[in-house]
Parts: sequence; structure tokens; C-alpha cells
Amino acid sequence: MAAGIGDAVILHDTFSRISAVAGRDLLAAALGGDPAGLRDARASQLALFGTSACYWRLLAECERFHCLAGHSLGLYAALYASGSVSLEDCAAIILQVQDAIELVSGNRKGLMASVIGLKTDEVERICSETGGVYVSNVNSATQIVISGWEEHTRTACRAALKAGALGVRELPISFPLHSPLMQGTEDMVGPFVTSITIQEPAIPLLSHLDGKPLDAPGISRVLCGQLTQKVLWRDTVKALSQRGIGRFLEVGPSDVLSKLVRWIERDSEIVGAEELVPCQSP
Repeated sequence: MAAGIGDAVILHDTFSRISAVAGRDLLAAALGGDPAGLRDARASQLALFGTSACYWRLLAECERFHCLAGHSLGLYAALYASGSVSLEDCAAIILQVQDAIELVSGNRKGLMASVIGLKTDEVERICSETGGVYVSNVNSATQIVISGWEEHTRTACRAALKAGALGVRELPISFPLHSPLMQGTEDMVGPFVTSITIQEPAIPLLSHLDGKPLDAPGISRVLCGQLTQKVLWRDTVKALSQRGIGRFLEVGPSDVLSKLVRWIERDSEIVGAEELVPCQSP
């Protein structure tokens, strides 16, 4: 994903540093040359993080940012962009977190699903009545993600449709992330988080868990405990808007967040990173 010589340098520098942490070459997977490699959770997450980091390095040369926020995995790119956590440490945390997720999940298969058309309290009620499934992401007023063990999540999806949901969609994630079922991950991730250097953000950074500004201690707490807490993306976007932010720039593999922002703040200007720094494979 490079438009010129300078961009190619950024691409190769970023991915060589991430690959050194991972102990494997991730550039081919990121460029689509190794599709099989992206079926591995660690490779796909690091490829996405690395791509976002490359875009950030290009965007920082031409755009001025007043505030940052990251949705779930996007937190790590936001931390790097804010200057709070180094590229290498972000990559290492991603690996640590995935290890913790797999250990806590054991042999049980989880599932996350998006519920469209019901409000949060309605989905919360369905989850409570079902048991073993929780609201994990409040992405907009009527776009809610639930997480649980596979059988419980599917039961809740059926109940949501009966309750009037416009639709449900299973997500390609086999773990009950951002739910109490991930209890224990903080104890595994915590020691590594306390061992790295976390700087105060050079650009204001809002937590995707509550939309509040993060300082260095707050970043440490979020890194340790975010897997057990729900993502409140609607609140985060509202908080950005209250700070006077009217132009949102999405860095990611799709326009999912852009669509969510349009639902939440309809008068906002939405821009995709590729519109400002159009990239192509070198």
C-alpha cells in the first residue's frame, strides 16, 4: 500500500518492526499475497494494526488531528498515533491479548453477533433472560453487538428476531470479547502492560469504553481490562461531537465506523483515509 518511494519506506519500516516482534514476515499477508496467513488471528490483527499505523504516518504529514479514538482493535492504532505507546509495544500487547483470550476461552467456542433495530435495554433484557450472553458493543442507538458462548449467542439472536429486530448477523469472531466471560484476561495482560512505557497522549485520546479522555494511568487500566468491558462507541462519538469535532476521518479496512458515525451524528463530515492518501501496492 504505497503511492511513492517515501510511502514504500514507511510501509517496509513499519512492517519490518512489527514482524520483528511477531517473529514472522507479515507484509505479504497485509498486501494480500498470503491470504492463508490472514486466517491466523495474530497475523490478521497485526496486519490490520500495521496498515493503520502506515496510514497514520502518511496522514500525519498532511492532516492536523484534534482528537483520537479507536474502536476495539483500533485502540492500538490510536495509542500509537497519540504517541502514548510505541509501535513495537502495541504489537506485543496485541499478541499478549490474543494469548490471554485463548487461554481464558479454553475449548469453548464463543460467538459475537450484531443485532439491528432494537435498543440497548431491549437487547440487555434478552441477554439476561438467555444467560451466558452479554451486550458487548453499543455501536449506535439501534446497532448492538452481543457476545457469548456460541449456543447462547444464537439463542439470543433468535429471541431478538422474535422481539422485532430488523436483522441479526454473526460476526467472524469465535470469542466472547468485551464481556464478563473474558474475566481473567486482565491478570494475564497486566504484568506486560506495567512493564512497558506509556506516555501521556500528545493528541487527546478518548476511551472507547466510556468516551472519556485517557491519561497514562487510564491507558494502562484500559489495556488491562478492556476485554471484560463493553465498547460504548455511540457514547464515544457523542463525546467527540461535544468537543466540537465535526469532521471524522476513518482509518481501517472498511467504512463500518463511518456508517456508524453517520447514524450517530448525521451532520458530521466523514472522510476515509484512502481518500486523503490513496495507496496502492508497491
